[in-house]
Amino acid sequence: GAWAVLEYQVFYRRRYAEDAFASCRDVRLPATGGYAISTMCGLYGARLCTAQRWLDFQGDKNNGLAPLQIDFLLLPDGAEPG
Repeated sequence: GAWAVLEYQVFYRRRYAEDAFASCRDVRLPATGGYAISTMCGLYGARLCTAQRWLDFQGDKNNGLAPLQIDFLLLPDGAEPG
């Protein structure tokens, strides 16, 4: 039989995830004037979005965008996976 990747895990340091989220949080869509993050955080919208919720939505195979399930695991700064 053939093998295929259906899901994988990504390990991010918490500081990296928080910084990436912060760089996107205040971006506005010119067409609507709303925050871009509101469409990238699922049910939480821009107001309740966090770095973990943002990544969880990006990796959710049920969001219509992710090609497969991606689980983002945030590690304390300086920690290594495993």
